[in-house]
Formats: sequence, structure tokens, C-alpha cells
Amino acid sequence: MKNVTRMLVATAFAAACVAAPAWPQSQREPVAVAPQQDAQSNVPPKGAPVLKIEELRMERVPGEAVPFLPIKGWRQQLTCVANSPADVTGYRVECNNATYLDFQISDCCIASDHWQLKGKSWDKYPNTAVTTSPDLPANFSTLFGLPARVYNYGGTTTKPRRLDVYVECSYLNGVNWFPAGSTAVLSSDGSCTVTTDPAVRRIDRTP
Repeated sequence: MKNVTRMLVATAFAAACVAAPAWPQSQREPVAVAPQQDAQSNVPPKGAPVLKIEELRMERVPGEAVPFLPIKGWRQQLTCVANSPADVTGYRVECNNATYLDFQISDCCIASDHWQLKGKSWDKYPNTAVTTSPDLPANFSTLFGLPARVYNYGGTTTKPRRLDVYVECSYLNGVNWFPAGSTAVLSSDGSCTVTTDPAVRRIDRTP
């Protein structure tokens, strides 16, 4: 009799397990889903064409964009990428027969990121200049800040027309989606070469 009773209990328990409804989805622990950065990258795509200077705009005052000024001389575009908010990328710019170096920067991709360029020249009278990027009017558009300028105040004793500048690119604030990218434009009335240093993580302390 006991064996029969045990069999009936086991059968009833198995039937109850089969008939039990699945645990409601709303009562399960929520799962965080990481954003798909590949779907909306915050860096310029590899192999992207060089921007056409005649199509570029810079913000003179908030809400007012003007064309780039035409220059006769040297000009180069650089891509600055930060893998963290502390990344600083340096560019050594060496110019011959130059009286100045201009530099300006634009965010590249997801709007609301802001960037800084700081440059310092070393000659008889060192001088420093800083510029930042304005808000983009839309994602993946381009809008540069006004150029900052460092001057050649006499070069060195042996090379009075030589301009030696170090420019640093850093991330100020924004959406904090990394890696993040920006585009810098350098220009001068001389002929220049640029050497890019690897990004380093540090708090910007250059005077």
C-alpha cells in the first residue's frame, strides 16, 4: 500500500512540474545591454577622404558659421583620437620661413563633444595659444572653432625664420563615448613638417 501511495505522489509531482507556467519575463533580473559602438562610431572612419577646405566652416560667434579664409602657404589636416578622457596627443610642427602657425579643431562625430588645441612655440620669445571646438549642428557634421595662432618672434640665433611649435590635442567634455575623434587643421605661411607623438594619459598641465 505504501509503495502505491509513493507512486501516486511522484506521478502527481511530475505532472505539476510539466504543467507549471514559465516564470514571467517581467519578473526576471534585467540584463544590461552594451551600446553597439560599431553601429554609431565616435571616430572618423579609416580611409576617410581629406576634407575640402572650400567646404569647411568655422564658428565666428555662436550660431554664425563663416567659410575658411583662403591662405597662400602650407596647410595640413590631422585626426586626433582619444581612447579616454585623459588622452593627450602631441604634434611637433617644424616650419621654415614662417612668421606664424595657425591651428583649429572640430569635433568629428557624435555631437556635444568638445576638444582643445594648445600650442607653444620655442624661440627667442616663446608664446602660447589655445582654441576649442564648438558644438556640432548635427551628428557627423563638421564645424571648426576659430584658429589660434603662435608667432615667430625671431626664431633662434642661427635660424631666425625657423618656427618650432608643439601642439597638444585633448578631450574637454561631452558624451564620453570612447574612442572619440576630432579633426585639426594646421596652416602657416611657411613650409612645415609634422611629427605625431603617441597619445599619453595625463591631466593637461602645459602652461
